[in-house]
Amino acid sequence: MSVHYSKISICGFFFVMTFVITVPLTTLDFESVSAQEGSVNVVLKKANVDEKNKLVVVSNINLQNIPKTGILNVVGVINGEGFIKDIFLDEIDETKQKLKVKFVMNKENKFVNASKPDEFFVCAYHLEDTKQNYNSLPYFDCDEGDLAGSDATTIARLFNPTSQVFAKSAYHYDMNSPFKKTSFATMDDGYTSTDDSTVNSKDIDRNNSDKPVKVKIIVPMKDKKNAEKIKIMEMLRGQIKSAVIDDVQKEFDKIGGYTIERTLAFDRNTDMGPIQVGDRFHACVIGEDLSPPEGSECEKRLIKDLEGSNPLAVR
Repeated sequence: MSVHYSKISICGFFFVMTFVITVPLTTLDFESVSAQEGSVNVVLKKANVDEKNKLVVVSNINLQNIPKTGILNVVGVINGEGFIKDIFLDEIDETKQKLKVKFVMNKENKFVNASKPDEFFVCAYHLEDTKQNYNSLPYFDCDEGDLAGSDATTIARLFNPTSQVFAKSAYHYDMNSPFKKTSFATMDDGYTSTDDSTVNSKDIDRNNSDKPVKVKIIVPMKDKKNAEKIKIMEMLRGQIKSAVIDDVQKEFDKIGGYTIERTLAFDRNTDMGPIQVGDRFHACVIGEDLSPPEGSECEKRLIKDLEGSNPLAVR
């Protein structure tokens, strides 16, 4: 069976410890990047992170159909914070079938206090060979769900054989990419192979465009007219962007209504290759004043327009 994905070239090396790797939480606010309290842990045996009074989300990753080459890029938005972690697969035992990635953070921050059923999402991308499959979709999976509670460990699951997340993106990519063909002969075991034989110069020129891809988030808040502060977070092909509305009441006065909109631009060319029609993006709106029902609410959609704006209503 021939399997191809997109990947970033590995320029450097993080030593994967036998027990746990802990790295700072990374959040992205528009163009800025800042480290904040929190951690992402790759759990190979037993975690040794102090989790007392912390919010914990564990992503169980099925490696059964993942070759132990390249990188798994794991990215998520949980409790109003963004996490990005690269896992170097060639440092993991070839026979290992499962991997846990643990996200640890404060239960409370300046936007929200974690509670059930606040929503979150975690995605993982397998990055293997950008040169060979630069203009295709990377093999990926996502899990969007509710927190089990502030005092309970929440479980997310990625790359289960029954997941249809990648299949839906690949189908849309095929239907809207006239120069590409994707074979679904192996879809039942989680893979899709890409045939690049029909790529021509027009397709290459289109994929090499430097024009950013825009995502427009629509937040209806007529039921939350007294809200004070919210945060909007978006993820597209491993990139996390965010916008903060510090004074919601002032925003209402400015727009003369109760529907807040923000359009964020994502770099078209990423380390995983250019964003494509069919790529899946997620967005969350976070704010304590949004609860009930949830202090964090998330939605997802596929990219359908590389030139215009891709709208998504969240809430």
